[in-house]
Amino acid sequence: MTDTQTTIFDLKEAVHDLCVAKGWGDEDGVQNPQHVAMAMTVEMSELLEKFQWLEEKDVQALLDGRDPGRASEIAEEFADVMMYSLQLMRCLDIDVSAQIERKIGIVLKRPNGVRGRDIKSRSAQ
Repeated sequence: MTDTQTTIFDLKEAVHDLCVAKGWGDEDGVQNPQHVAMAMTVEMSELLEKFQWLEEKDVQALLDGRDPGRASEIAEEFADVMMYSLQLMRCLDIDVSAQIERKIGIVLKRPNGVRGRDIKSRSAQ
């Protein structure tokens, strides 16, 4: 599987097949979405840990491809996060592509330099 040859649907199905094969979730391989979301936060923390205390030169080494070991560790943790994400989207019947496209549209309407939380806090005033 590569990014250029694999659809999001294919990935959702591959993760679902893994859940069924491992006996995770109910008889259909569907896990409690609340538990999946909580597990995602654990995996996200493990991903973030790979960046903890890096200096600018270390980040640049990652960007330049000079730290393949750390990049491999990051890729593995990112895969965990994505697998849980795809599992969550599949069990909730959410079209990932449609939601990303929708969110891009929302962000494009924001003024440059303004983040979502800035807009939310202003509208609450």
